Amino acid sequence: MNKHGGYYGDGNIIDFSININPLGPSERVIESLRSSLDNIDKYPEIDGKRQREAISKKLGISSENIILGNGAIQLIYVFSRCIKFKNISIIQPTFNEYERAFSLSGSNIEYFRTDKDNFNIDLEKLKIHLDEKNINCLVLCNPNNPTGNFYNNDFLKKLLEILDERNIFLFIDESFVDFLEEKTTIEFIDKYNIFILRSLTKFYAIPGLRLGFGISNKYIIKKMKDNIEPWAVNSLALNVVKNIIEDDLYYYKSLTWLYEERDFLYSGLKNISYLNIYKTYTNFFLCRLKNIEAFTLQNLLLEKGIYIRTCEDFVGLDNTYFRIAIKRREENILILDALKSLDKAGELNG
Repeated sequence: MNKHGGYYGDGNIIDFSININPLGPSERVIESLRSSLDNIDKYPEIDGKRQREAISKKLGISSENIILGNGAIQLIYVFSRCIKFKNISIIQPTFNEYERAFSLSGSNIEYFRTDKDNFNIDLEKLKIHLDEKNINCLVLCNPNNPTGNFYNNDFLKKLLEILDERNIFLFIDESFVDFLEEKTTIEFIDKYNIFILRSLTKFYAIPGLRLGFGISNKYIIKKMKDNIEPWAVNSLALNVVKNIIEDDLYYYKSLTWLYEERDFLYSGLKNISYLNIYKTYTNFFLCRLKNIEAFTLQNLLLEKGIYIRTCEDFVGLDNTYFRIAIKRREENILILDALKSLDKAGELNG
C-alpha cells in the first residue's frame, strides 16, 4: 500500500496531514444520513441513476457522461484496468495512487518532472518527452497534490491540442477543484480524449462515506460501467449527493473560510526563517525546510500535539519537504505558534 496522510495514534493530536474541509459535513448531509438509516435494509441503486442525473443537471451534461465510484480512488483503478494503455506518463510530483493503479494494469510508467522552482509544466519539454517515450496517456492532477499548482482552461486547451495531435489520452484528476471557483475541463469532454475525475469527499468533508465521480465521453463511461463492481456506492453515500450539490450556502461559506485562512496561514508561514513556502490554489501548503529533514520537524511537532505529512515519497521531492492542510483559525494559530517557537529555540537551524 502507498503512504497517505492521516494520523492513527493519539486521538488528541491535531492532524494537519489530511486535506479535508475542517468545517465538517453540512447539516443537510447529516440529516440525510440520519434519514437514510431507515432504508439500510434495502439495496442501493445499482449504478446511482438518480444521483448521476442530479450531477448532470448541475454540470449541464448528460448523465451518460458520468460514472459514480466508491471514492474517486476507486475510479482510478477501474479506469486503468478497463481502458488499457501501453505507455503512461505521470506529471510529477503528484498523488502516488496513479502509478500503482496503472502498474497493476500492466502499463509501462514514465515520469514527466515539472520545473523544480515552481512545479510548472514546460510544454516544449513535454512535447519532446511525449514523442521520445511514445506515450499513449498523460496523467495530470489539477489542482495538484501536493504542490497546490493549478492550470487554467487556456493552458489546458493548449495541452489538449498537443495531446490531440499525437492521439494521446488525458486523465485529469480534479479532486481539489471545488476549493476554487474556476471550474475546468467539462467543456472538453466531447472535443478531446479526456477522463475527468472528481471527488465529493474532500470539499464536503465526508471521506468516511467514499464518494466520487468520473466524466468522459459515453464510450469510455460505458466501458467503465461494464467493468465496475455492482453496488459500488452504498445507499448512505448515494443519498447525500443531491444535498451536497444543491447546498450553495455551504459551498460559499467554505470558500469564504478558505480564502481568509489561506491568506492568514500563508502570511504566517512566510515569516518563519527555516521554511520555504509555495503558493497554493487548494486547501494545503507544500513547504520545504532549509537545513533539516522533515522527519525531525514531524517529531518535534508531535511533541506539541501536531502531525504533518512528510513528502519524501512523492517523485521529485525529498525528505526536506512537508505538506500541511489549512484548518480553522485556532488550529492554524497553534501550528504557527509551534513553528515559531522552534525557530526561536534554534532547534531547526541545522
